[in-house]
Amino acid sequence: MKRLAISLLVAAIVVLASTAGWLAFSLHHSSQPPEEIGEVLIVTNRHMTENPDPAARFDGRRGTLRHLRCEVGYRPIPLTDDVAGRVNFFVPTDFQKIEAVELLQADTFESAIAADATNPVVLFVHGYYYGFEKTCRMGVALQRMLDDNATVIMFSWPSDANPADYVADQADVEWSAPTLADLMQRLRTRVGPDRLRVVAHSLGTRGVLFALGWLGLEGKSGPVADHLVLLAPDYDATAFRRQFEHIRKMIDRVTLYASTNDTPLLVSQTLHGYPRLGRAGEHLTVIEGMETVDVSGVGRYHPTGHEYFFYHPVVAADLVELLSLGTPPGERAHTRSRSRDGLAYWTLERSESSRLREPE
Repeated sequence: MKRLAISLLVAAIVVLASTAGWLAFSLHHSSQPPEEIGEVLIVTNRHMTENPDPAARFDGRRGTLRHLRCEVGYRPIPLTDDVAGRVNFFVPTDFQKIEAVELLQADTFESAIAADATNPVVLFVHGYYYGFEKTCRMGVALQRMLDDNATVIMFSWPSDANPADYVADQADVEWSAPTLADLMQRLRTRVGPDRLRVVAHSLGTRGVLFALGWLGLEGKSGPVADHLVLLAPDYDATAFRRQFEHIRKMIDRVTLYASTNDTPLLVSQTLHGYPRLGRAGEHLTVIEGMETVDVSGVGRYHPTGHEYFFYHPVVAADLVELLSLGTPPGERAHTRSRSRDGLAYWTLERSESSRLREPE
């Protein structure tokens, strides 16, 4: 017993020392000048704080509408690029730090959107447990993935960024629906529905669908956006089926990404008592007129399996091809056609038979 206690103590010391070393390493590298800086446009209804740290400029309280430009600095982690390409799980290859947050006037914001008159505009609505800093980092990462082939706008509603505040986040995304509806209407007017892609992740799906309903209540008619992309949507699957025909009156194309490896959606399903729209397997939602993509086959790649659009390279490549080029699922690099109850859907595969290639 004494020997076991000593072994556990030594193990604890090693873990603590390793953690302390990694923190020191992180602090050192984060203080160095960034090798690259990326930026993204953000619209938020979060509360603005007086904290001078740009990463803490906005918190989880409800606030007034503001337009921003966020800059994120990237500092490479030595030797990780080679490791990341050899393993089947996510390995970070750089340190990311919020360098600056710039407040924009509404007309400056709209001019930035209108600067490119041809490429798509991607409005991304995040999910539960997203703080302002994470929204910035994820937004810049998405803009980098899409490069100059699209303009990304992040809508950052006041999530508390606390895993225990799911119910509060659900209330806040519902509260944000009228604001989101107004933003979608502005973008439709500014860039036209044929260039607008709306992407919702997780609980953000509730906000987007509520916003579309709000536009309907206001008597807005005609298409709102060319494409609605639902990533791991935390939404009642049966309710969505009943609403789908109404959604199609406002959206030309709808794509659903779903997975059996999504742990948070399994928890949400247990909490709500009914299947979530983003679940695959026996609960996979396949509807005529919707492009369903089951990503289960490419694996988890990240512990929660919930943000596969960012962490899994195959899913990320498929999403980039979809958003930047609008390529149909049957023609994308990693897809394979399947059928359920006579309706087509697609899976993502790693095999050569799935025509693996990088999008141009």
